[in-house]
Amino acid sequence: MASLQYTFKGTKYDLDIAPTSTSTLLLEQISEQTQVPLSGLKVMFKGKVLRPNEGEDTETVFVKHPSLTTGAKIFVLGTTEKDIAKVHSIDEHINTRKSYRPAPVAKRSQPVRNMDDDKYTFGPIQVLPEFQEQDKARAVLERLKNDRGIIGIMKLHKWQVGALIELSPAQKTILGYNRNKGELIALRLRTDDLEGFRHYDAVRKVLLHELAHNVWSEHDDNFHALNRQLNKEVQQLDWTAQNGSRVAGSDFFDPANGLQGYHDDLEDHGVDGQSWKGGSYVLGGGAIRRETQALTTRELVARAAQLRQIESEKDEDGMCGAK
Repeated sequence: MASLQYTFKGTKYDLDIAPTSTSTLLLEQISEQTQVPLSGLKVMFKGKVLRPNEGEDTETVFVKHPSLTTGAKIFVLGTTEKDIAKVHSIDEHINTRKSYRPAPVAKRSQPVRNMDDDKYTFGPIQVLPEFQEQDKARAVLERLKNDRGIIGIMKLHKWQVGALIELSPAQKTILGYNRNKGELIALRLRTDDLEGFRHYDAVRKVLLHELAHNVWSEHDDNFHALNRQLNKEVQQLDWTAQNGSRVAGSDFFDPANGLQGYHDDLEDHGVDGQSWKGGSYVLGGGAIRRETQALTTRELVARAAQLRQIESEKDEDGMCGAK
């Protein structure tokens, strides 16, 4: 008897072969041990495949392979019946899934986006590097650029502005300027005393003024008409987008609610510090100075409205310089 050993799928097997065993008998014994069908079994010895005897061939395996003796190493390859059954089961599952076709789901129609609208905006934003709180200054300019009302105006009038920059507070005689009808718009964000930032609504009003210069250079009747139109449009466009409750992401002055809107805006965004000045009193820091504390709400509303009218008239001719 010849004793052979082989390893299959990590398991070692011992096999005793009689001297009269044929190649067919050897393969049948290995198939029985490994549970690999003869049709899928492959046995190799010294690089040669052991094949079963054909027809009336009774030649023993040892005659065909004289060096196949005790201690010889053979290699066995194949797939067990259990593994074949698993593959068949997976195939059936896949075929079942392929045959199942769920009812098509109707696609929701997506609004068609006009890519040209994206170009009607402002170019790079620049703040003054020599001043502190540059992050706050940049936040104000970013807020203006992303203001719903301003975005609506830029698209409506198909305007493009090359850059939106901060104007130095040293230029106290102007609040902003427009160079070459939209090449660049500069806005003064900081107060004269450099202790804080001008109120957002006031800065946005200046921006609308400068946008009007995209069309009219002189402060004539045409300019004033367009400026008034823009001030209406910025609220109409933003009012629609915000469901009629807020403007540009912040509360706005409402005569029915007094000064509450301004103080909410200052506290929420922190861009006015202690400094929005106008008339004979100061708004800022979430509180009203002493000279206004004795007034009733109705009187405060009246004074604020009067102040805004005065500032509006002054700004019409004094908020920008010729560029």
